[in-house]
Formats: sequence, C-alpha cells, structure tokens
Amino acid sequence: MIVNINNEQNEFEINEAKMIEIVKKVIISEYKDDNFEINILITNNKRITEYNENFRKKSGPTDVLSFEYGLNEPVIGDIVISSEKIYEQSKEFNNSFNNELYYILIHGVLHILGYDHIYDESEAEEMFEIQKKYFNLLKEEG
Repeated sequence: MIVNINNEQNEFEINEAKMIEIVKKVIISEYKDDNFEINILITNNKRITEYNENFRKKSGPTDVLSFEYGLNEPVIGDIVISSEKIYEQSKEFNNSFNNELYYILIHGVLHILGYDHIYDESEAEEMFEIQKKYFNLLKEEG
C-alpha cells in the first residue's frame, strides 16, 4: 500500500504520518485490501479553485476534491485538499485544524471507495455516518 502526499503549502503544519495512518485504516477497513496506491495533494484556495472550475465546473474554492479511478486500478484515486479552506472551516465549526483536516480526509477517502452524498439521501446518510465513525476512532484528542 502506498499513500503519496504532496504538501505544496507551507502556511500550516501537516502531520503527514497521521494522514497516512488514517487513509490506510479507512481503506483497509472498508475495502478489505491493502494493495492500493492513493495520491493526496495539500494546496491552497487558489489551486483548488482551478481544480474545482476545471473538473466540477463550479467557481470558488472547496475543501476537498476526490478523483476515483476504480479499485482495480494501480492508483485508486487522487485527493486534493485546500489547507486554507480547512482552516476556515475549523474556525467555523470550532474544531482544531488537524481534526478538521482528518475529517475532510476521511470524506475524500470514502469518495474514492465509491461512497457518495450528492444524488441519494440515504447514501448521504450512510456516508456521513461512516465518516463520523472513523473520525471518532482516529481524531486527535484535545
């Protein structure tokens, strides 16, 4: 199993080891396989806006984008996270930066595994329950 993290921002300290631990635990628990590769890009609002506009045709920054390639592919997916958006949301939801990052990371991983919350309300409920379950197991205390 390979988790590649490209942290192209330097405004916020990122615990890459914890991120890798989270990705591995969620994927192995849900997918029941450790033969995967996933890429994670941590960037800023400007860069994620470009991705959001190019791939989703939506303007402005978002917290996370997931690109699912299929569980049988050598690289099962890419995740793009805006550290600036994570910081904004951590303040909005009274959460630490790291825990907000981990919550959103779990969300992105679940999308890679095929979970969705856009088109079906019952699927959305299921996805958010699973996201909360992993977050409560893996978040930082304090």
